[in-house]
Amino acid sequence: MNSDVNLQELRDRFAQFLRRKSYRNTQERYLVLEAVVTINKHFSADELYLFIHSEGAKVSRATVYSTLDLLTKCNILVKHRFDGEGAHYELADKMPNHDHLICTECGHIIEFQENETLSEIEKNICSRFGFKPVKHAFNIYATCNDPGHCEHNRT
Repeated sequence: MNSDVNLQELRDRFAQFLRRKSYRNTQERYLVLEAVVTINKHFSADELYLFIHSEGAKVSRATVYSTLDLLTKCNILVKHRFDGEGAHYELADKMPNHDHLICTECGHIIEFQENETLSEIEKNICSRFGFKPVKHAFNIYATCNDPGHCEHNRT
C-alpha cells in the first residue's frame, strides 16, 4: 500500500461525495478505492480490474469503470491520456503538480517534480496572455536507451 496516502481520509472524502451527489454507497466501490491505493502506479481500468481479481475480490468490470469515473469526479484520481492511448489513472494526492516522462516503445512512465525553469515558463506564459496559473501537465515522450532489452517492454 502507498504509505503516503491516508486511505481512511480518501474513504471519508469519497463517502461524502457519494452522499452529496446521491450515488449508491456500496462496498464494491470501496474495494476499487482500496485497490487504487494499493496498486501505487499509473494504471488502466483493465489493469485495475485484473489486479482486483488477482487479489481474490469479485467486482464487475462495469463497477470498476463507473467507480473510476466517480473517483475522478471527486478529485481522488487524475485521468491521463498519454499519446493517444487509453486512459490511465493515478492518485491525485500522491505527487501534486508533477510531470511525466513516457517511453513510446515500452510504455514505462517516470514521474518527476517540476523544477524552477518549468515554473517560470508556466508563469511567463500565463502572464503574457493574462491568466493565473492553476496547474499544468507536461509530458515528455521518448524511448528507452535499449528498447529491445527494456524490463518494462510490453511485447
